[in-house]
Amino acid sequence: MDKIKERLLQFAKEQKLVMMDFYKKISVASSNFSGKGGESALSTDKIVHILTIYPELSPDWLLLEKGEMLRKNNGKNINVSDSPSAIVGNNDTTINVSTELLALISSQQETIKELTSIIRGMHK
Repeated sequence: MDKIKERLLQFAKEQKLVMMDFYKKISVASSNFSGKGGESALSTDKIVHILTIYPELSPDWLLLEKGEMLRKNNGKNINVSDSPSAIVGNNDTTINVSTELLALISSQQETIKELTSIIRGMHK
């Protein structure tokens, strides 16, 4: 099976995701992860889509098997399932969280651009 697909399955399993829901969310048929379908590589656009849907998933780990599976932010694992009400306590905290999230999004956009360039180079 394609290494990236193997790591995606590992991610889904460790996150305790329901596989059919996972396939639907990433817009990929389950057959793409088994048999001959499992051998083919995902497109660059599909990988970018997956990294956008699961921002906690480390692009370095997914593409290069380097580092941790989950991205870290200020030394803490990012848990996107935390509800804003659980994170935000007052207006000052809201501003801090918003600023941190905007910085994280900006960082992820840069990472996605860089990785897209790397992936396109691999397909040539």
